[in-house]
Amino acid sequence: MEAGSAISAADWAKGIALSILASIVGGASKLAIRKSWLLQHHHEENRRTIQRRPRRRLESASGNDGLLSEECTATTVESTANSPSTMVDRHEYLQDDLLVSDEREAEQQLLTSRNGWSSFCRSDSGADPMTPSWLPLGLRYSGMLGMSVLNPIFCVLAMNFASPSILAPFSGLTLCWVILGSPCANNEQPSSRQILACGLIIAGEVVVALFGDHTNDEGVTMEEVRKSYQKPAFLMYFVGLVAYVALLGYWIKFSPSPVLRRFAWGCCGGSITGAQNFLKDSLTILKASKQYIQPLPSFFYLFVICAAGTAFSGLLILTACMKRYDATFSAASFVGSFVVSASIMAAAHYDTFAQLEGLFNYILYPAGLVMLMIGVYLLVRESSHDDYEHQETVVVRDQNDHEDDSNKESEDAFGYAAVVEDTATREETVV
Repeated sequence: MEAGSAISAADWAKGIALSILASIVGGASKLAIRKSWLLQHHHEENRRTIQRRPRRRLESASGNDGLLSEECTATTVESTANSPSTMVDRHEYLQDDLLVSDEREAEQQLLTSRNGWSSFCRSDSGADPMTPSWLPLGLRYSGMLGMSVLNPIFCVLAMNFASPSILAPFSGLTLCWVILGSPCANNEQPSSRQILACGLIIAGEVVVALFGDHTNDEGVTMEEVRKSYQKPAFLMYFVGLVAYVALLGYWIKFSPSPVLRRFAWGCCGGSITGAQNFLKDSLTILKASKQYIQPLPSFFYLFVICAAGTAFSGLLILTACMKRYDATFSAASFVGSFVVSASIMAAAHYDTFAQLEGLFNYILYPAGLVMLMIGVYLLVRESSHDDYEHQETVVVRDQNDHEDDSNKESEDAFGYAAVVEDTATREETVV
């Protein structure tokens, strides 16, 4: 695409400020999504712990291999005539014959679940899943609202004033907000390596902002936008992106290696979202349509659909990744792959390096990107120090698993089942 006019200092400042606001929204949203999975996992662990204890006591007393006697069922389940479900009061599980070392400890476990009131439903199928708490779903939907609505709004506004080659690296600030917010959200204090990584990310973004491409899309026509999609360099980028995402999807689905699965989950969403050309070119077409008083072309709507599709697909993959891995790794991998994908796209589609002025720009702009990626790498390495067996969580619902059908009743609106640790035993995963 032909270069537009040089960006003014005021527009440059507006684009940077809006991009920073977008990173704040993105960081808060990622923390909310990760916190929702942690709360749901804790909620499910409490449910399984409470349910196993009376069952094990009854098994040892009756010797019926896990089958509750009619007498025990009658004493622990209180039927209600006007309700479709059967509620069990939480105090029924705090009887003197419950095999726990301290009754106050059991009471505290119940008080920490659903604000001091744990209730169990006996559905028509006979299962006893705990009623899901509103807080995990509320946090998850709030995070997805921020990622799917608020963050794109700021990004769209920012792209009206600056080039994607400058704005894309500023998504790395999201990692800084995740690190700074983790002590409050997850009770995790940042390590010295994480603080160093945040410093490198911020320094790299400052260098990119000062020495990157300072042109915008003023004066670009709709015909120039259309022809830019016929450039061999951009076509090669797009074909390579599709092949790369397909490989990541194969690793996610079929790879036996936890390292490859972890890498694929972390990088898949950011690589897809890095195709920012659809969003940027949609805004360019809108400007050109108003400037030259021309109707919107048919491919404008295709660009809008592609922009929304890539953003939402990346969001869904990021949400699934944060269910399995910690927020630092998920955010760092997403941002790192996003910056790489968007930078390659900008170089192929917008001729980023052709718009650089002076030797210092040619040296310092790539140096800023490298500095940023080193910071991202440090965050990923910091997260990778933990054992994969304890880091990764899996989805209980699997077509090849021979799990009980009762697991399906714990699925949420996304179709995800209960989250369990890899090291969980068969008895713990099948409720």
